[in-house]
Amino acid sequence: MRKISIQPFTLLPFLFGGLLLLGVYLTSFHSYLLFHNLAEVFSILVSFSIFLFAWNTLNFIKTRYLFVLGTAYLFIGGFDLLHMMAYKGMDIFSVEGSNFATQTWIIARYMEAFSLMALPFILRRRFHHLLVLAFYSAISIFLLLIVFVYPVFPDCYIEGSGLTPFKRISEYVICAILAAACIMLYRRRQELHQTIYRLLTASIGFTIAGEISFSLYTDVYGSANLIGHLFKIVSYYLVYRAVLAHGLLKPYQSMFRELEEKRAELENYSYQLEIRVAERTMALESRNKELKELSHKLMSAEDNERRRIARDLHDTIGQSLSAIKFHVENTVSDIGDRLQPEDRLRMNNLVPMIKLVVADVRRIIRNLRPSIIDNLGIVAAVDWQCQKFASVYAGIRIEKYLDILDHQIPETLKGHILRLLQEALNNIGKHSGARTVTISLNYKYNRLRLQIVDDGCGFDLEDSRWQEQNHAGFGLFGMKERAELSGAEFAIDSRPREGTRIHVDWQFDAV
Repeated sequence: MRKISIQPFTLLPFLFGGLLLLGVYLTSFHSYLLFHNLAEVFSILVSFSIFLFAWNTLNFIKTRYLFVLGTAYLFIGGFDLLHMMAYKGMDIFSVEGSNFATQTWIIARYMEAFSLMALPFILRRRFHHLLVLAFYSAISIFLLLIVFVYPVFPDCYIEGSGLTPFKRISEYVICAILAAACIMLYRRRQELHQTIYRLLTASIGFTIAGEISFSLYTDVYGSANLIGHLFKIVSYYLVYRAVLAHGLLKPYQSMFRELEEKRAELENYSYQLEIRVAERTMALESRNKELKELSHKLMSAEDNERRRIARDLHDTIGQSLSAIKFHVENTVSDIGDRLQPEDRLRMNNLVPMIKLVVADVRRIIRNLRPSIIDNLGIVAAVDWQCQKFASVYAGIRIEKYLDILDHQIPETLKGHILRLLQEALNNIGKHSGARTVTISLNYKYNRLRLQIVDDGCGFDLEDSRWQEQNHAGFGLFGMKERAELSGAEFAIDSRPREGTRIHVDWQFDAV
């Protein structure tokens, strides 16, 4: 069997309401007029409070039917106020008897009944608040005119005989309208918060009970009138709980609940985004790894192709040209005496031309793959390149720090190191105006580092003119591209009048 727990904070408002009702009832023993005024003041305050709540929450409350209901209760409270001031014994208006008080009472109840009946039809509709105010204002002004200015409204109470048939029939008509409102609310209960629906239904039930009681009294100070007012207090208290207390708290609770839902959605979205970013990062890293592998294969293929072309040039064209040169020289030596002077001159001119072609072929072979790398290694190739540079630029001193063994460098990188050095020295010789160049090549902690530092004029890396010049030719951007394709990290540090520093780092295990 499931245990039912009752929360104390749920019962506390109803306990407070019960004590309030008991206190108002006890005042009737002292003065019925005091009891009546307290009951009416309570209902009037509730009515005005509902309107004030609806008006001040108009901009952020999505349920516009609460504003329509609040506006209705503003005018209902106004007629209840007139009813209280016109009540027998108040002597505020210069009227005799209880007819005016009863007329304003029945008007207020009709307005309440029709407003509650209209409620189910406007749950999802939107109304302009000024139109709602204008509608109720027009109806209220018309009713006030036919009661106080042009007294054509039917009498509701006649001194000496009590309630008129119109008043009694009106009470039953009002009960029927309220019952219809209950049925309509039940059919549309899914569109209302369950707590509001239950409280409104209970309020209508007590209002019906009060109207039945009001149809039975003969004296405005009688017990039936007293019971009817007690029912009215309960009815208005339930409306207060439904619309004001519950309606005021629920939007904030709903807002915080929506914020919590949004926060959860944001956290979930952030989590999903992190997963997607991680997946994309892994995919990017995989692609980068594949690109590095492909670049290594491309560089290796390029190096092998350079070797093959250099070898073919050396073994075929180079050897053939050497043989041609040898045969031409022998021919000139053997038959030179028998040749005409002009023919001998032509033959002698062939030899320098052939020597020049042989020199060009050898130069092309050296540029494709310097034989010194294969014969003596990269350290010797760096020394050779520095000597070549010093022979051309005698005014620039070169300092070398080569802390590496040839076998520590992969064969595929040796050609790249030499070409990067060649391009760097070429740029220094042409543009830097340096007096000293420092070259270091070392291998530590699985990292091969090539550094080329000059004390020249330097330049501004952000200078657009310099960037355009380097994009136009090979330059430092070309060096960066070659270095990165070989799997290296490339960095340039330069400032005007502070020289230039080039860093190229390869990460690998020694071979």
